[in-house]
Amino acid sequence: MRYRGIEIEDTFCECTDLYTARLILTAATEAVAMAEASYLCGFGIITAAPIQGCIDGFVASSATPDGRSGVALQLNAPTAVGLETFKKALLDRLYIFPHLPTCSLFDGGANGPVEWVVDLAARVSRWGDGYEALDRVGEREVVRIPIMTGNQFIERRVHVVAGTDGVLEVFGQNEAACLMGAMEAAACVVRDAPGVAVFNYPVGGISGAKVGGTRYKGEGVTINEPFCPSLRGRVATKVPADVDSVIEFPLVATSVDAMRIGLRVAIDAFARTSGIVGITAPSFEGAWGGRKLALRDVVPTEDR
Repeated sequence: MRYRGIEIEDTFCECTDLYTARLILTAATEAVAMAEASYLCGFGIITAAPIQGCIDGFVASSATPDGRSGVALQLNAPTAVGLETFKKALLDRLYIFPHLPTCSLFDGGANGPVEWVVDLAARVSRWGDGYEALDRVGEREVVRIPIMTGNQFIERRVHVVAGTDGVLEVFGQNEAACLMGAMEAAACVVRDAPGVAVFNYPVGGISGAKVGGTRYKGEGVTINEPFCPSLRGRVATKVPADVDSVIEFPLVATSVDAMRIGLRVAIDAFARTSGIVGITAPSFEGAWGGRKLALRDVVPTEDR
């Protein structure tokens, strides 16, 4: 099928069920909030780390618990790792939070079909070394920890919901088209979609991988060779003849409905980017995610 002049393969996006904690980080300025949220999400690729980090978007000061500039972020991992493993990874990651100057942290109130509560303060409050105290910010119960830039407030309990992820493979005439589509188009509009986040990769997209290895059997992931343009002619390629670059665009959402929205706005953004010629989704025969969303059902109906 075609949309806005580009080819959309009639296939499925495989989605993985996730444990997701949505958080709101506030700071002295919007720039500081984004910088520190990006740091907190760092080393957040599940193939190499115990937890994934994703930037959800800016939160206006009028909508944050303490009235300061904020950034919403998500920390998540596949439900296959188990809830206790995820909770440990979440607490380990957030234990670095008191290092972040001027910052405070609040539960983002994500809505999802299943919900657990993690007692964040029981671990992180020990940073206070006895000088911490219970407090309130509005209606929220927080721990107040004195740090070098003043008092830091961390909400005592964080909700965990069942979310999902998804991914697109985007074909470009060249590297510039792929990077422009990921950085300047898709990542920006996805961050405006409610309940959807973009993985914290610097350009919004990555060079993707496949599950396991063909030659190196012991690896969790290896190159997805059908999508590598330089291997055209050596493997059964999925790269069209007029394509010299492919970028993978992963998304995270707090619900399947939100994922559909995220895929739709991402496809529309890429389709409006000069040099993008096609979009598909990788298939791992259920090895990556057991849930399937048909691209046909998420491609905008207008201008098909």
